[in-house]
Amino acid sequence: MIAEGLFDHMDIREDYPPTLFVHMPKDLRRQQKITEFIEVLRNKGVDVAEIECMELPLSPTFLSDRIPSLDQTISATLFNLFREKGFVNENGYMKRDGRATHWKDALQDSKPNLLEKDLVHPIEEELNLAFAYHEMTSLQSEEIFKWFESHMA
Repeated sequence: MIAEGLFDHMDIREDYPPTLFVHMPKDLRRQQKITEFIEVLRNKGVDVAEIECMELPLSPTFLSDRIPSLDQTISATLFNLFREKGFVNENGYMKRDGRATHWKDALQDSKPNLLEKDLVHPIEEELNLAFAYHEMTSLQSEEIFKWFESHMA
């Protein structure tokens, strides 16, 4: 569930449930609030933990590994374009949010017919995930489920 958190409205009673924060530390304002309230919850005796969703480096096969209908050649071409245009750093990490990167314009200028239109949205979502400033994730599902299982009565 996407939940912003109502930190300033939390009523932390003795029976407050164990709490898990799953978040992107790149969101500095939210990171600050989570750090603050982890301490508040711990001081009240609440079992609390956090799972951080970190950036992912792009590689020549990053997109094709994650989007079944995108072949490796196109994935590598896009990765090379991103490097050439300075959209990724020397380690393959996105310099800016995929939604704010003008990769479609760069693609249109250099290879206008390379990409089918229905692949644009999935690529944008994967770039957003790689930048780690996104709304949802399933990458940490196993860790999240293990935490919940360990807290079942």
